[in-house]
Amino acid sequence: MNLRVLGAVVCALIFNQSLRAFSTGPPANRNGVGGVFCTACHRTFDLNSGQGSVRILGLPAAWLPGESYTLQVVVSDPSAIRFGFEFSATGGSGDQAGELVPGADGRTRVINGDVNGKTVQFIEHTSVGSTIGSSNVFQFTYRTPSDASFGSIRINLAGNAANGNGANTGDNIYATELSLPVPAASSERQLVLATRGLSSLSTLGSQTAVNAGYARIVNASPAATAGLAFISYRQNNALLNESGFPASTPIRSGTMYVEVGGVLNTALGLVNTNSQAATVSVYFTDDDGSSFGQSSITIPANSQVAAFLDQTPFFSSNLFSKPISAARTFTFTSSLPVSALTFRTRFNERGEFMLTALPVAGTSGSLAVSVPLFGDGAGVTTDVLLVNGSDATETGTLQFISGSGQNMNVTIDSQTNSKFTYSIPARSSRRFKTAGSSNPLAFGWIEVSPSGNSQVPSVAAVLTERINNVTVRETAMGGSPATNATRLYAELSGNFAGREPRSIQTGIALSNSAAASVTITIEATNLDGTTGGTTTLSVPARGQIALFLGDIPGLKLPTLFTGTLWISAPAGSSVAVTGFRARYNDRQTPELLVTAFPAFDEAAPAASELVFPELVDSGGYSTYLVLIGARGGPSSGSLQFVSSDGQPLRLLMR
Repeated sequence: MNLRVLGAVVCALIFNQSLRAFSTGPPANRNGVGGVFCTACHRTFDLNSGQGSVRILGLPAAWLPGESYTLQVVVSDPSAIRFGFEFSATGGSGDQAGELVPGADGRTRVINGDVNGKTVQFIEHTSVGSTIGSSNVFQFTYRTPSDASFGSIRINLAGNAANGNGANTGDNIYATELSLPVPAASSERQLVLATRGLSSLSTLGSQTAVNAGYARIVNASPAATAGLAFISYRQNNALLNESGFPASTPIRSGTMYVEVGGVLNTALGLVNTNSQAATVSVYFTDDDGSSFGQSSITIPANSQVAAFLDQTPFFSSNLFSKPISAARTFTFTSSLPVSALTFRTRFNERGEFMLTALPVAGTSGSLAVSVPLFGDGAGVTTDVLLVNGSDATETGTLQFISGSGQNMNVTIDSQTNSKFTYSIPARSSRRFKTAGSSNPLAFGWIEVSPSGNSQVPSVAAVLTERINNVTVRETAMGGSPATNATRLYAELSGNFAGREPRSIQTGIALSNSAAASVTITIEATNLDGTTGGTTTLSVPARGQIALFLGDIPGLKLPTLFTGTLWISAPAGSSVAVTGFRARYNDRQTPELLVTAFPAFDEAAPAASELVFPELVDSGGYSTYLVLIGARGGPSSGSLQFVSSDGQPLRLLMR
């Protein structure tokens, strides 16, 4: 064979192989990250000399650690009929930044390449994605590094706008380079909430060392906001526990339930937001109402004291004191108003740490208090905790009622009945634990009614569920008087019905203590306060309703929703309302976690300052904060983060 002919054949074979290979994606390192572009092969035109462009959609202004971003590469050119691309993400030293994940449509793939001695991922088109006449948009996922200390991320992107002639001629190559900075940590966020609007933010939880302190809302406008916090704990990348609690106003004194022993303990946080030190007198009370363990604590200005109640500064064991296991309540009295938050803690049978926020008892009234939801049976039990925050004995009855309004029998201390009496010595508490013997699982509500001239105790119902002898869920619902207008945080995300990991759905429980049914109105508003839908529900006489947000009849919400529910009853009637946040965690077999949180009474007086007494970030923890605007007008102010020692606490927030 003629050598010239043989050479032409060989060149043609190599050239055709190159075309086939490039149609499935270019070689690694052709997007400019190492100084080489697709123009190394497609040489007809200079880089970025055509009338088109390449751009990336979905990138944030600043990247957040451990986030997944859905990105779209768009290659444009009026003369092109075939498109391709190559994308990479690296750090300042050339290391791979995070992870690239191809789209599910088969139009993208990931390859590895060597760039100056570093292994770098490149995501690029496939033969499916680069067919003639196919879309010029390519979608994939980018997961950022897990640690913010990685620094700024360098994005390199090249796009090929080809003419489809089957050769490497006549094609335009476009390229761009971007830098994604890390968001700056801050100790303060300015707030502007629309009328009936809502805002939320979360700590990243991306560091190894735990950051702890508190947050406070200082309002600059007369309209009050309301706040919720959800503290989450993750271990081995799986969500294990979540506890929710409301922002609170500082108080001078309070009493809280105590249980210390075995797998249970009680933790307390006290926050002094004043400009001078607060002197706090504390003591414990036993079953009989006898006090012990008296001491005094000094909380410096703008500081926090947080510890388990069996530790200093709250308790010091000595030969002349009762053991901490005898304590049933803890009472504090402060020289200045302080904010307080108490947690019931548990190590479950898998050795996992669980937190459940409990209410702090202050001044109480003489009206009955309702807990809109309790459960019993099929591994579910309810601990009803009654705390006497007064200096006189409190007496009354505890009534269990079904959703249809009938008396509901439960077994407590081997006694089966629907009504139980209580008598609580001053500053002490009583616990009523259901046996879990209902069959099948039964739900209802609880009414706590004081007798005679007695005050009503503080009430919390702790719902606990065990599966295969393992405690998997525990949450506390506080008791509250009925009212005719409340606002409630609400959210929907993911495929909750399909048990999709990380999917979330809000639940709502309402109880009606009146002898006649009540028709309530539920209106959903979006983040900006605009209406998202309205419906009505009828709550039976002496009955109860409990529904997930997606199951509320007549309320048509999008599959992704965050906003507020406004619940109102006609004049002269009222209901008690509570919410619960249900979410599937990200274990291999997802488990359902449930966190109760309160509704906010619209008639409550405005507060110039609200405090989240506990804020935890990193070391497995993150805190999600929700701020709910008022009906009467916009709200503004600032959200400040403070460390335990009173210094500004700089945090990365999403």
